[in-house]
Amino acid sequence: MKLRTSVSVIAALLLSPVLTPTAFATPAETAQPAQTHTQSEMQNQTLPASFFGGVEQGKKIDYKVLDFVLRTSVLSEGIPQRSTVLEREQRYDIYRSYPLGDHFTALSANRFHYEEYQSNPEMRDVVTQLRQQLSAVPEQTPLNQLSKNEQLAYWLNLYNVTVLDEVIKVYPRKDLATFLLGTSEQPGLLSQKILTVAGVRLSLDDIQFAILPKQFPQQPEVIYGLYQGIIGSPNLPAIAYTGSNVQQQLVKNAAEFINSNRGTLPKGTLGFRVSSFYQRSAAYFPDFQADLRKHLATYLRLDEQPYLQGSKTILTNLSNYSVTDVYGTLPNTKGHKTAVQVAALPLGPVVARKLTSEQLERYHLLKQRGQTMQASQPLVVAPEKQPAAAI
Repeated sequence: MKLRTSVSVIAALLLSPVLTPTAFATPAETAQPAQTHTQSEMQNQTLPASFFGGVEQGKKIDYKVLDFVLRTSVLSEGIPQRSTVLEREQRYDIYRSYPLGDHFTALSANRFHYEEYQSNPEMRDVVTQLRQQLSAVPEQTPLNQLSKNEQLAYWLNLYNVTVLDEVIKVYPRKDLATFLLGTSEQPGLLSQKILTVAGVRLSLDDIQFAILPKQFPQQPEVIYGLYQGIIGSPNLPAIAYTGSNVQQQLVKNAAEFINSNRGTLPKGTLGFRVSSFYQRSAAYFPDFQADLRKHLATYLRLDEQPYLQGSKTILTNLSNYSVTDVYGTLPNTKGHKTAVQVAALPLGPVVARKLTSEQLERYHLLKQRGQTMQASQPLVVAPEKQPAAAI
């Protein structure tokens, strides 16, 4: 499935006068971090006062281009299932070998068309420009002139677009563990100061551990908006976060993650296992075992609650650092590993056929939109009605 026809459409949106970051704004509608060395450094960092506070009815950000990119590039997993690779495996043709991730979680997570962006410089540039435009928003409009939900949507979108931009650069790298977390000699992506917002150099960890917990205390659901490019992280949504949808989307993401194999594995001889993402997000659960247990019980399906209640300790040993690309690998029951065609996407053959059909529909819709845009003039919004920024 090719997405290259989307380049002209996305580029046209990105360059349209209504979508420049110079637009003016108009009215519209704590958990304490665990004291690791890196997070202690974040606490000591001075952050602008404009990063905190907010108003009840403030300015809004228009994420039209970002929303368009996500809608045309993300394949949604659908309702989470507890099945594994081995349960869905069928016979496939062998083309080349790849490393294999955890078979319990290999079928999980939304997918992003990294393949197309990696092979198309124009599409890569679109993501990079989105990242730059998002980073520049606080220079145009201080964040504390936005509502708190609007700010939350901003930070999550900036985080996710930055991850997309960086993963595209290293794709087709499959295992992102050291890329994200680093080594004893080299810091990983999450801790590097790769962003500049309102003149302040920030890392993705700064957003997760220094900004979000202070601005949104006692709200662990915010971690489910932090996509990290891997199966073992919360989903990349197929739409942009906005001030009006962010809370609903975070609840949806939380329920999806907790009830999928990459979030929790209630059954098994090893006990109640959860994603190592929770251990890395321990700052949101001060009394880790008790707070995490209470949080999981809020979203875990009813028939699996007894496994949570009956477990003495929650084990954070469930990980999958495989990139969430579309064309992945599946194991062979005879012991070797295979790369497969479209019919064998990492989500399993049945789901893959459904999602491939869905992507074909999006492709035709995208083509129609491109033809419509070429036939029409760009819409110019009056300055007094322009949003804080259009991304």
